[in-house]
Amino acid sequence: MLLTLVLTAALSGFGVQPARPAVATRVATRQPRGQNHAGRDSVAVGLYARLLKSADQRVLDTVLLASAMASRDAELRRAGARTLSQVALRHRRRALPLLRGLTHDADSVVASAAIFGLGLVKDTASVSMLASIVRTSGAAAPSAAWALGEIGSPAADTIATLLAATPRHDELARATSRELLIALSKIRPLDFAVVAPYLRAPEAELRWAAAYAVARTRSKSGVRALLDATAQDAAFRAELARVLTKQIVGDSLRAPALERLSALVDDPSPYVRINALHAIASFGPTERAVILHALRDRDANVRVAAAQSAAPAFDTSASAWREGWELDTAYKVRRSLLEGAVASGVALPADSIWRVSPDWRLRSVAVASWSASHDTARARAVAIAATRDPDARVRGAAYQVLVASDTGGHDSAVQRVLAAGRSDPDSSVRSSIPGTHARSLDTAAVERPIEWYENVVRRVVMPSLRGHAPRATMRPVRGRIVITFDGVQAPLTVFNFATLAGRRAYDNLRFHRVVPGFVAQDGDPRGDGEGGPGYAIRDELTLLPYSRGAVGMALSGPDTGGSQYFLTLTPQPHLTGHYTVFGAVTSGLGVMDSLVEGDAIESIRIRW
Repeated sequence: MLLTLVLTAALSGFGVQPARPAVATRVATRQPRGQNHAGRDSVAVGLYARLLKSADQRVLDTVLLASAMASRDAELRRAGARTLSQVALRHRRRALPLLRGLTHDADSVVASAAIFGLGLVKDTASVSMLASIVRTSGAAAPSAAWALGEIGSPAADTIATLLAATPRHDELARATSRELLIALSKIRPLDFAVVAPYLRAPEAELRWAAAYAVARTRSKSGVRALLDATAQDAAFRAELARVLTKQIVGDSLRAPALERLSALVDDPSPYVRINALHAIASFGPTERAVILHALRDRDANVRVAAAQSAAPAFDTSASAWREGWELDTAYKVRRSLLEGAVASGVALPADSIWRVSPDWRLRSVAVASWSASHDTARARAVAIAATRDPDARVRGAAYQVLVASDTGGHDSAVQRVLAAGRSDPDSSVRSSIPGTHARSLDTAAVERPIEWYENVVRRVVMPSLRGHAPRATMRPVRGRIVITFDGVQAPLTVFNFATLAGRRAYDNLRFHRVVPGFVAQDGDPRGDGEGGPGYAIRDELTLLPYSRGAVGMALSGPDTGGSQYFLTLTPQPHLTGHYTVFGAVTSGLGVMDSLVEGDAIESIRIRW
């Protein structure tokens, strides 16, 4: 109790002041950094390091936070607020009043960090306060809008009211409206009457956000309005294409939807074509010719999308599957076609050929494709045979097929094979079988000395504050990609990535997962999505946005980051606040767009 009082006093004495106008930015966390970095001494480094350690260990140290918030150094105060938001989930009862006390801080970055923490813990008691922050139209308003979306249904009426009343006359106001629309996209059912006016907004970013809300919520009431709206922006057209599926448009809008999709499949933007293909395939075999045509597209990822969309259009037509197979020899195209053919009950020669291939990737695909088959007996036979494969990655795929084929656990033969698999020498294989105890990796349980964190501060944080953030040069098989790291908001993640790159851990790895129009994922030494460095790191969640080219940590749950990372190919705002953003592609976006699953990375080099 005494420590809480100490921190509360510090917050009231040094941090919480009447909010003052601030320069509008995209998100308040993008405010200019503090200006006086030259005079930083060892005491400041030590305090910063202690804050990092507190966040990493998820410890709520009120005395430490009081020291940070009492500092005249703006960046230390911001670091204190970020630390408080990071530990809030574990210390909700003690953290909530402290977060609320910082939401009106004169420094909008401090206020935004506190607001972010309230969103993380989904504090329903803060809805009215967050709405008030939005209404003030200050620099923290977009952050408050995001937090309302995370709170969800209890804030639905508030978000709708704010959208109806929020002006859009300047950059900050438009950013707030955009975040409110994205917030509404997290709530079902969608109140389309609130969204509709924004489809006709003069600002492209607001039209896109409105279309995004309709597409994310699969709002049938919004389909007609989307069809009637002007779609001069590629981002808007991509969302329009996404929502025009048979399941959403129904029979009444089938004809105008197909008419619009017939134009969108030839759109200049590959991402529009990708979404259009997924949508048009949902209408079934009548659109078979469109998919075959798209398998000849000039863009590799569009061809992949066509292959992924083939199943409903090709159905059981063996000739269509075989024609598609001959059109492209690319691994991901043929993999997608094989998966779709097996699910449709059509035999492609590759199914048996790939199962005996010397390439483990092909053997794994040939086995994994049976997870969606309706021929349960055949799927089990293929998988049982593959559990004896010499490669653990193939065995893991086999056990996953067996688990999927016997969801009730009634097949005694399958259960015997699964029981044997729990003793597999490979831990990733064992972890693929339910009921197998898997050791949880958590580096936060390892007590690191304060000197380790001080090293991170000196190598990552301080240079970043002075405008010399670390960079990575990535060399895929085609071209070059430059990543600039955010060493202020995600220093531990940046240090981890840079350390791995320095050890050449990323050299010659492949992008094992590329989802056209979504993400490209790399960093798995196994190559099957199950590998990592042998340890896990804590999340460093912030309001850094998942815009096009953001670099995020891949996770299998909270605090499970390691070596795998991803690049967002298009804006993905639903990821914001849920996956650590630790950098952005600042050169080579076109090269990023050209990545295809299976592409190799020759090297990643770090410039400190």
